[in-house]
Amino acid sequence: MMDTATILDELAARIEALEPTAKVHELDRFQVTIGADISLNAKRQVLLGAEGGIRRPTGGATCSHWQTTLDVSTYYPSTQAERGERGIYSVAVQDAEDVLADVYAWAVSTAGILRIEPQPATIDDNGDGILQTERTIFIEFTRS
Repeated sequence: MMDTATILDELAARIEALEPTAKVHELDRFQVTIGADISLNAKRQVLLGAEGGIRRPTGGATCSHWQTTLDVSTYYPSTQAERGERGIYSVAVQDAEDVLADVYAWAVSTAGILRIEPQPATIDDNGDGILQTERTIFIEFTRS
């Protein structure tokens, strides 16, 4: 059955399986948490959240088209780049694009996903030692 919880579970597994483009060492991977809070214990900590799905108002009482909004936030310890390394900001931009490319691949290969509409990723370093990227993705799906 396709529903918002299934979407979160499937995307969490896909993101954790991604090979980061600019990784520092062999164990440098995406670590995904589904929920509202994380503790930063990895170089790439991803927080996935979503609004509970709602039924589209068209199609009458038996409409199976639903929509939800997915929030993808990635947190990085804000560190200075070593000589010859990409800076963490560049890594964050690349990761945001890689994750979205994988979401697109998932959407076209998954039955029941009708469309996705991502927003541009925002990147924020508010001086607390953590760089954050955040992207909202609207997903329309068939709930079976």
